[in-house]
Amino acid sequence: MSRLTVAAAAALLAACLPVAAAAQHGPQPITVVRAGNLFDSEAGRMVGPRDVLIRGDRVAEVGQGLAVPDGATVIDLSGCSVLPGLIDGHTHLLTEQRFGEGLSETAARDQAVHGDIDRTLLGAARARAYLDAGFTTIRDLGNSGRYLDLILDRGIDRGHVPGPRIYGSGPGLAPAGGQLEPQPADPHGLVDSEYRIIVSPDDARAAVREAIARGAEVIKIYPEASPQRTRLSVAEIAAVVSEARRHNVPVAAHATWDAAIREAVEAGVTSIEHGYEVSDDTLRLMASKGVWLVPTDPSVDMALDFTSSWPSQPPREEVERHLQQGRERLMRAHRLGVRIALGSDLYFPYSPGRGAGSRGTMDGYVEAGLTPAQALQTATWEAGRMIGDDGLGVIRPRAWADLVAVEGDPTVDLAPLRSPRLVIKGGAVAAGDASACG
Repeated sequence: MSRLTVAAAAALLAACLPVAAAAQHGPQPITVVRAGNLFDSEAGRMVGPRDVLIRGDRVAEVGQGLAVPDGATVIDLSGCSVLPGLIDGHTHLLTEQRFGEGLSETAARDQAVHGDIDRTLLGAARARAYLDAGFTTIRDLGNSGRYLDLILDRGIDRGHVPGPRIYGSGPGLAPAGGQLEPQPADPHGLVDSEYRIIVSPDDARAAVREAIARGAEVIKIYPEASPQRTRLSVAEIAAVVSEARRHNVPVAAHATWDAAIREAVEAGVTSIEHGYEVSDDTLRLMASKGVWLVPTDPSVDMALDFTSSWPSQPPREEVERHLQQGRERLMRAHRLGVRIALGSDLYFPYSPGRGAGSRGTMDGYVEAGLTPAQALQTATWEAGRMIGDDGLGVIRPRAWADLVAVEGDPTVDLAPLRSPRLVIKGGAVAAGDASACG
C-alpha cells in the first residue's frame, strides 16, 4: 500500500470513529435535576431554586423553569440543597498508619504483608467511603507504592469499582531517605518502593516526566521530608516546578516549617501541604503568588477519635490546646488573603471512615474561624481551581455533572453534610436515594 493510500485510509478511519463510537454507546443520557436551593461555590452562597440540565457526564444548562427534553430523566431534589461534588485535596488511599507505628513500619507492613493487590483492594474500599460521603473527586498524594493510586483510578474510570475521580501523583519526589525514619540499612527497598528519590536538578526533571508518562495529574514533592532530615535543594525544587509547568501539571509541596515553605513558594509550587509553622511574611508571599495552603487539621471530634485507643486518652481541653496553633495559622493565612483548599491527609484509623474524615476536616476549619460557606468553598471552588480542572467544584455549563444533595442549609451549619441524601458523579447516581428530597 502506498503512503498516500495509507494516509487516505487513516483519514477515513478518523472521520468514521466518532460515528462508530456514538453508535456503539448510544445517545447520551439526559437528566434534569430540580434543586430546592443551589450553592454557588464561586460566590460562596445559596442562590435559591435552580434546575440543572445534564447531558452525559457534563452540566449543559443551569436556570429556573428549564424545559424537560424528550426522554430525559427528572430527579426531584426540590426539598434539598444541592452542592457541587465535594473535593478532598490531600488523601492517601493506599496507606494507613496505626497508633505507635512509624512510617517505616507502615511501609514494611504495606509491602511485605499486604502487597500491591491487598493495598489496592483496601484502597478501593476507602474510595467508596469518600464517594458515599459526597466527595466525587480526590487528589491522592503519594504513599501509594509504585503508582497504585493511578491503577485504582483506572479501575474506577472503567467502572470496575465505585469511587471518586482520582487526581494522583504516584510516588512523591523526595530527597534521600524519602519521608521514612532514617534507615541504617534498607534491604527490602522500602524507600524506593514508596518514593522517587531525586539526586540532581536534571534527575528532578526526568522524575517529573516519568510520573506524567505513567498518568500522574499532580506532582508531589518533599522540599523537606520530616521526620527525615534530608532536603531537596532549591535548584531541584525549581527544576521540578519548571518541568511540571512545561506539561501544565500542578505541584503540591509537603512543607511543614517556614524556610522549606518559602523555598517552595519562591520556586512557584501550586500548593503548600500542611504548612504548620509559617511566618506572616511567607503567607503574604503565598497570597501574592496565588499559592494555596492545604491545612490538614482535624476537628476536635476527629482528634478525640484518633486518641481513643491511646493507653491514656488526653482530656478534651488538652486536645483543643494542641489544635489551637493550627487553627491560628489557618486564620492568619485567611486574613492575609491566602487561598485555602480542603485536605484531610487522613491516614490514621478513623471509625466513621475516610469520607467522614474529610467532612470532619471541614468542621475543623469552622472551629478555627471560617464560616460554613467559606469551608464549603475550600472543598469546591478553591479545591477545583487548585487541581486545575475548571469543571470541578462548580455547577455551571460544561462542568462535571457532580452534585450532592443534603437536607437543610449547609452554609448556615455543616451538619447536613453528615447525611447526604444523594450523590451524583458524572451524571449518574453514585450513592443515596433519588426520591429522598422530593
